[in-house]
Amino acid sequence: MSDFRKLSLAFAAATLFTGLASAQTTPPIVCSTSAQPLTVRAEGLSEQTGDIVIQCSGGVAPAAGTAVPAVNISVTLSTNITSRLISDPGSEALLFIDDPAPGPGGEGYGDQNPCPQTSAIATCGNYVANGVGGATGVGSQRGAGVPINVFQGVRQNDNTIVWLGVPIVAPGSTGVRTFRTKNIRAAVAGTTAQNGQIFAFVSIQNPPTNLQLNNSTVNVAFVQQSLEVTLRSFSGGSFSATGQGNFLYICERFNSDLAADPTDGDYSGSSNPGGRAFQVRFRELYAAAWKVRDINGSALSPSNASQAFPRENNGAPPSQTGNVVVESGFYNNAFGTLARAGRADHGTRLRAAFNNVPANVRLYVSANPIASGAISSTATNPGSLTNGGETSAFAAAYGVIQGAGGIPTTATVLVTPSSTAERGAIGGNTAAYPAGATVGLIEVPLTNGAGSFVWEVLSTDPNGIDTLSFAVALAYRSTNNPATGTLTVNGSYAPISTVNTMSSTAPIPRFADTSTAANASSLNVCQTALLFPFTSNQAGFDTGVAIANTTSDPFGTASQTGNCELNYYGGTTGGGAPPSKQTTTTPLSGGQTATFTLSSGGTNGIAATPGFQGYIIAICNFRYAHGFAFVSDVGAQRLSHGYLALVLDNGPRLNRFGESLGM
Repeated sequence: MSDFRKLSLAFAAATLFTGLASAQTTPPIVCSTSAQPLTVRAEGLSEQTGDIVIQCSGGVAPAAGTAVPAVNISVTLSTNITSRLISDPGSEALLFIDDPAPGPGGEGYGDQNPCPQTSAIATCGNYVANGVGGATGVGSQRGAGVPINVFQGVRQNDNTIVWLGVPIVAPGSTGVRTFRTKNIRAAVAGTTAQNGQIFAFVSIQNPPTNLQLNNSTVNVAFVQQSLEVTLRSFSGGSFSATGQGNFLYICERFNSDLAADPTDGDYSGSSNPGGRAFQVRFRELYAAAWKVRDINGSALSPSNASQAFPRENNGAPPSQTGNVVVESGFYNNAFGTLARAGRADHGTRLRAAFNNVPANVRLYVSANPIASGAISSTATNPGSLTNGGETSAFAAAYGVIQGAGGIPTTATVLVTPSSTAERGAIGGNTAAYPAGATVGLIEVPLTNGAGSFVWEVLSTDPNGIDTLSFAVALAYRSTNNPATGTLTVNGSYAPISTVNTMSSTAPIPRFADTSTAANASSLNVCQTALLFPFTSNQAGFDTGVAIANTTSDPFGTASQTGNCELNYYGGTTGGGAPPSKQTTTTPLSGGQTATFTLSSGGTNGIAATPGFQGYIIAICNFRYAHGFAFVSDVGAQRLSHGYLALVLDNGPRLNRFGESLGM
């Protein structure tokens, strides 16, 4: 019995030493991690980060039929991951082995063979080597001999994605095995990622004993502010440092025909620049910040072709020339339930949010960017947009925002895509123009003085800084009693969202609203300022004053009604202070004249100011006020003198324009 025990121990020791010797002589699999960092927008919540590439060499290539170990590969970002959930917890983030190419035309599986997933995110089974460097999983949807080389990432937590059951096939001494991630999106706005960079930590769980992973932490993105929005006049200059825009007056007509008829064509061209209140100017802060949705089939029509080459620029086929900058990541239309992986819902969208629009004022924007100062009535790329320094970028109206949080519930696309059915399946959009677009202007629906509008970028210059300007037109009639107030504008990307985690419903791309409101057009009460340079009720003199509201006339001027404020500058008898200002207690209507004397007061509730001598400035809340003063001895027995009040509206003292009558 003791001899048997001794033999057993000796056999076990020999087996152990043999195993250790074998392990020591088996070449290690050495894997190194690198990344191709992208520049991402500081305003974004679903920014596409750069590919993470794990390249492995060494080990012993297994013979055909040999079992292949499987591992779990995880990526953890320094911010939240916001890749789309295809079927929770399955995401759009994909992992490729050896950069497989799609089939002919980009629409077949070709060499790309996704691991078949279920709702439980099952792995592909047990792997055996196929003798050509790949691995075949039991129950593969493509049959034996075809390597499974595309894997769907699973949400582990808010900033970690894991790919389960990925085969590790040692490439041997002469080969290289490549693992590449696609479609990892990240939240930037409102996170620590705004500090400048996004890092990824890569982990291989349950690795073979001879696998060594180097450089597990890599930089996948650089963060930059990407959007500048300014308001500009139609002379091309920016508004003042205070942000105050142009002054308008409620007693006047502004685009009065357009106020009544949105399809009036008199206000669509450059012949009437006064009909446009201002322009909203969007500018990239670095090249290629703006992106079209997919690989372009033409300048304006996004193509439905797959971007199914994982190693190429934005998934474009190697034969495609030019630098294509797109919102979508990798996608392959032939991937069945995974076909939506990587697919953006739209290209870059630019949003103008209007607030404090005065009541009874209509608001319009141009459907297309301004080209050479003119508003185009078609959605055709003019080729060269020269006003305001634009390059070759082009955008067209997407539609009005009517949903909460800036996410459209209904919208209209003004450019027919190359595949209407495909575009509609994702966006639910049509290609019809809304009312008013035929003259290049579209009315923005307002609720309590607020409304928004969105344009989608359809072409860009990826090697230059793009700028796009859109016209804003106000329309009102004095007879509609427009209210006073200052219109403000917020410019941002769209859609606005607060979702900074993985979601199956949140749009891609999406953004946080980091904008600041800027003052635009100001609608003001119509006023006339009158100067009476000398009045006196001292030393036996008295002054009579008449102020006329001359808005009633035979020329069709709209009659206005308003009070007048009287301001006194000088002093009273014996060196006393001047009287306090006073306002008529009853307004002056068109055709009415208020009269008073300093000694006794007069009509419209104007009180006496006995003993005053100096000048009076009257500010009347209606346009076309005129005044007359009559200075005489008391009772006008021996001498008198009369003069017309000076109209102060024209000139540098006031930013108003009334009428200056010569004598």
